[in-house]
Amino acid sequence: MKTITLGDITIGDGHPCVVVPEGCDNHMGSLQRAKEMAHAAREAGARIIKWQLHLPDEEMVKEDAIAASRDSLAEWGSIWDFVQKFSLSVDDHYLLKKYCDSIGIQYFCTPFSLRAAQILNEMGVWGFKIGSGETDDLPMIEEVAKMGKPMIVSTGMTDIADVDITARTLADSSTPYAIAHCMSIYAGQNAGHLKYGLIPFYKKRYGVPAGLSDHTPPDAIASAAGVPVSHEARIWATVHEGANFIEKHFTLDRAQPDADSKFSVNPEDLKMMIQTVRAAEEALGGERKVYDEEKPVVEWAKRSVVASADIPAGTVIGREHITSKRPGTGIRSKEYRTVLGKRAKILISKNTLIQWEQLEG
Repeated sequence: MKTITLGDITIGDGHPCVVVPEGCDNHMGSLQRAKEMAHAAREAGARIIKWQLHLPDEEMVKEDAIAASRDSLAEWGSIWDFVQKFSLSVDDHYLLKKYCDSIGIQYFCTPFSLRAAQILNEMGVWGFKIGSGETDDLPMIEEVAKMGKPMIVSTGMTDIADVDITARTLADSSTPYAIAHCMSIYAGQNAGHLKYGLIPFYKKRYGVPAGLSDHTPPDAIASAAGVPVSHEARIWATVHEGANFIEKHFTLDRAQPDADSKFSVNPEDLKMMIQTVRAAEEALGGERKVYDEEKPVVEWAKRSVVASADIPAGTVIGREHITSKRPGTGIRSKEYRTVLGKRAKILISKNTLIQWEQLEG
């Protein structure tokens, strides 16, 4: 299994699952608010925070984009109107990266056009996040790959054949990359949409790190039977499936009037999420050992070799002379074969723990 490295952050098996708060456009176009988000994420324990760099004229044909999105994004007018209203400028991104560097949290960003990627590259970013809309945008993917920096590629709205095409393109370019399982569903998600089993599937299929780009709210969501599935349970399941990273939308206030805050985590939720990931990692692993905390239980719960009848002195002990009972303070029952064939030095009374000093031979 390969790893990818973003600055001092390594993503891959054998390393802690990286929680990536996604600031997206929840700053509502305010650089000051974006800085506050970066600081809050750092205080919550995050080592990295992701943003989005939009250059509307580079990523959209205006009138066609408006026509394609006016129904689904009617609240904002269209995707064009939303991006125009809530995006940070290129100068803002330079200042935001400088601020993130100064407080010790890594700036990470999604370019929504090749020109945006070029600007980020000039800014000195460690890598790129490729959004689900650009997963199979080979003209962009091929050019970004030439920059030689790690990429995390999301897979929402993309079938496996198209993920294969992108994976082959990146493999051919020798660009380090990771795959993000993603569901581009922003409302009404249920447990049937989650499909966390795709995380190990991607790892095996492509031999690269894989994780989750998550759009579920930090509230419970329903299963098919109507049973609530908590955010904590979803985190545990994601870590259990081997996620190397979890990207989660992040906001200062879930009630603020933007598109994404309602399904984002706030600073308190983010802190809980990071702690839950660490707790889930502690619970994983396959080492079988007896813990110190178990040892007092061993004494009364395990079993010893016990005389099943009176055993006169001089008797050669056979299987018919012994049984096993609690506690485990005598000769442990797992060692019973070492007792067979030995001779009783003295009378060993029925229903007593046999002791080594009672035996010879």
